Amino acid sequence: MGYLSRNDLERIATRIFNDYKHLPGLMSQQVDYVDPEILACGLFGFHIDYFHLSKDGLTLRMTAFKEVAVEIYNDSKQPCLYYLDVKTLLIETDLKNNPTLYGRYHFTMAHETAHQILAGLYPTDRVTQNRVIHYRGHSPQHPIRDWSEWQADNLASALLLPIEIVYGALHRFDLEHGIDILSKVYRPKEYGQFCEMAEFLGVSKQAMSIRLKRLSLLKKDYLQNPYVLVDVEKEDDEGWLNL
Repeated sequence: MGYLSRNDLERIATRIFNDYKHLPGLMSQQVDYVDPEILACGLFGFHIDYFHLSKDGLTLRMTAFKEVAVEIYNDSKQPCLYYLDVKTLLIETDLKNNPTLYGRYHFTMAHETAHQILAGLYPTDRVTQNRVIHYRGHSPQHPIRDWSEWQADNLASALLLPIEIVYGALHRFDLEHGIDILSKVYRPKEYGQFCEMAEFLGVSKQAMSIRLKRLSLLKKDYLQNPYVLVDVEKEDDEGWLNL
């Protein structure tokens, strides 16, 4: 498979979302958000299984492009073999069962679905190995070393947050013109609306901010450091006094 651009991935996601909206259980109603379980199972016919995927809990997901035996762990953390086929997504059970991690769970589900979608569009006999996955709430650093993961991340984002869904949510939460500054300290009202929107769409705040920035709907993001404006002002003042 050659490298796909973000525009390529957006076009793939748009076609998939149109198919998603026409699923039997959805076509007669307004679709305001994407359920990644319905996307994976209802649209693509995947099966989702939940186990402990590592002793330390760091491996959150597994999928494969051909049948392969993988090591998983039971509730007693004893290893056992699982025969993983191409229609199954394995998800860490603690991720599924922790309601505070629903955004990470949804993105993890969409990420594995994205891998399988891309493998189906561009057939390969490569097996995705068991890897330690940390949920990444930021864009990969450049140069990108793993294009497969980069493409799955970007497709997952577009699948969970299609452009139509994002604009609908912005309208619902009175943010039709986007967000100039995302800061819980200096723009608490907009920040509160943003948080409600992310919760409504079932994604993390970080995933929501990344998607808005990529769609040019968020200009400045102080999600990680809401006091950065104070730091900048302080540095400017000190610089002025030292002149």
